[in-house]
Amino acid sequence: IRVSLVDVEATERLGALLAHVAQPGDVIFLSGQLGAGKTSLCRGYLRHFFCDARLDAPSPSYLICFDYTDSAQRLLGADPGIGGTAAKEESDAACGGVHCDAANGSLGRVRQTSGHALVPGIRVLHLDPYRLPTGKVASLIDLRSAFERDICLIEWPERLGAQLVDDTTPARLELSLLGVGPQARGRCAELK
Repeated sequence: IRVSLVDVEATERLGALLAHVAQPGDVIFLSGQLGAGKTSLCRGYLRHFFCDARLDAPSPSYLICFDYTDSAQRLLGADPGIGGTAAKEESDAACGGVHCDAANGSLGRVRQTSGHALVPGIRVLHLDPYRLPTGKVASLIDLRSAFERDICLIEWPERLGAQLVDDTTPARLELSLLGVGPQARGRCAELK
């Protein structure tokens, strides 16, 4: 399927449409050049999924992973900042034993949302391993578990490495963004 994207708002709307049909275990690979709109699409997805039009959803390029949770997941104790020792250990294990907190210089950051999720209690991981050597993210984050229970939005999926990705694993939607910059002519998304 090929979809024309005339501006950044159209890119965010495509993300919102994908969020509307989200289920646990969804994995979306986002490919495209720098500036193609991968993070904009993720921003639209996250804002719609968490019913929060003002949700700050920046690129995880420098922190590698943002972990988004809703109030239902925090009430269940799955948020490492609130949920107690067992929940912290589970979340830390998903991040390769590293607490996802940018304040202490670790891998990523837990981003709590103010809205409710379309699928309550489900965590959404937004990853961007662009700055890591190919395959390195596998030693930092337990993505195999995340692929099964969470929703994963992954920019630069070719950086995940052969130990995590082959032609059929994980089951995923592959979305390629063509064109770059806000005035790119012919910007479109190809989904397969």
